[in-house]
Amino acid sequence: MKTLLVIGYGNMAAAILKDNDFIQKHYKIIILGRNYSKAQAFISANAIIGAEALALQSHNKINCQDTDILLCIKPKGLESFIFEGKARCVYSILAGVGVADIAKHINAAHIIRAMPNIAARYKCSATAFYYQHSSTDMLQREIVPFIESFGIALKVDNETLIESSIATSGSAIAFLALVAESLIDAGVLEGFSHTQSEQLVKQCFLGFAKTLEPTSPSELKYAISSPGGTTIRGLNALEQSGVRGAFIQAAHIAAQYAKDNLNASFHSSDTPPKK
Repeated sequence: MKTLLVIGYGNMAAAILKDNDFIQKHYKIIILGRNYSKAQAFISANAIIGAEALALQSHNKINCQDTDILLCIKPKGLESFIFEGKARCVYSILAGVGVADIAKHINAAHIIRAMPNIAARYKCSATAFYYQHSSTDMLQREIVPFIESFGIALKVDNETLIESSIATSGSAIAFLALVAESLIDAGVLEGFSHTQSEQLVKQCFLGFAKTLEPTSPSELKYAISSPGGTTIRGLNALEQSGVRGAFIQAAHIAAQYAKDNLNASFHSSDTPPKK
């Protein structure tokens, strides 16, 4: 059985690993961190079957020989670890840290960058991933199944599109959460209790996701909008308030921040690849 070293035990690590039958079936999972108690608590809280907690030893050295690695730490944290040996695969979900810089710190046969979102918790993540190696066998046999274990996988041929996907899926759920909050508040303004309004809005989002699957947003919008009716008047108010432009700008700013930081985190470092 292959070994998966999970570096980090935050929200995204939990979203990917919790109830993930594929990963739990195909890997011996080791949760690595500086704090053994936190790593153990992470395993218990997320019911990760058969996983082990391991505290980092002196100098933060990690033996990664012949293992797969899932990087779920903050981008700046990568430079604090010393990876010894040659890993099989590195799956990195670090924004703004490119393949070239990962390779400076981890000697690996395959490096995959991915940008999942928090919906991985329900195996519904929309995940763009970048893999520059030409091995289609490795891609289809291991990489795609790994990423599809927590949602859909979309391969991109340009690494900067990983940062671009922050606009469409990475940060987008937070933007949609703001929309949901606004609609709940609107319901309260119109006389519903907060609980009632929240219940209606949550179901509306579930229905929206299902309805959007077979159609386009534009078709859906006009299917609801009667000439001179209530919906088109509301849409007009949103357009007059610049909501469309605000969303585009917010998504662009989020993605651009990651692009600006792509590879910049380690430009001051001359750390050679770890052997």
